[in-house]
Amino acid sequence: MPEKTILTADLYDNVLTEKKGDYSAKPQITGTVYNSDIADRIVGKRTEFRKETIINILSMADDEKVGAIASGKSVVDGVGQYLLNLGGSFEGEKPVFDPAKHKVGVTFTQGKKLLDALKNISFNLQVATTGPVINGIVDSTTGEINTTLTPNAPAVIAGNTLLVIGDDESVGVYFTEDKEGVEPHKVSTIVQNTKSQIVIQIPGLSPGQYRLSVTTQGSSCYKQVKTPRTYTFPILLTVGSGIGDRPGIL
Repeated sequence: MPEKTILTADLYDNVLTEKKGDYSAKPQITGTVYNSDIADRIVGKRTEFRKETIINILSMADDEKVGAIASGKSVVDGVGQYLLNLGGSFEGEKPVFDPAKHKVGVTFTQGKKLLDALKNISFNLQVATTGPVINGIVDSTTGEINTTLTPNAPAVIAGNTLLVIGDDESVGVYFTEDKEGVEPHKVSTIVQNTKSQIVIQIPGLSPGQYRLSVTTQGSSCYKQVKTPRTYTFPILLTVGSGIGDRPGIL
């Protein structure tokens, strides 16, 4: 029987209940793995394959899967199954698809290998250090949640202990492109600033994928702490096509 994988999850007060000591848990996301990282892992096991060749094959596989899903096919790989879904209300027997009202998405179902791996995970649970937590971001222009960003347009960030306060120069809301050696874009306009919600104007970001982070000296009891605390949202957010120079793409 394989050894269990021990991960860490942080406990946060459950905002949906008034019961004292009731928490929700968030697994700690310790990094991001790209095609280039997967290639490194494969090379470490099977040295007859060149890293560049593996990256190229993985990238071509990504393109073929995307094309198949977008053409209405169900795609099954070693991770799971992907197929299109369609959201929104359709009136009458002959409605017309309207991108402004209807949303095309993808349903993902976990495959056997992933399900088996999930069964083998255990968690060390710990009460989180009081600090900001981002639960999600809504692009006010498109209504998209945790997916795309519209530059120079408003967005709503939801979470806990988000109030951006403090004299440290690091305090603020940031978008950082997901590649090495880049400077973060600091949000210059914050329209609303509370513990549970921040309304911002997204900076003039170039096409690419970005990480959202909040740094504050605020705390859950509105007191200002000495050391700034940062929370980085684990989901990559896309501007434009998002292709750019992403790691692992040739």
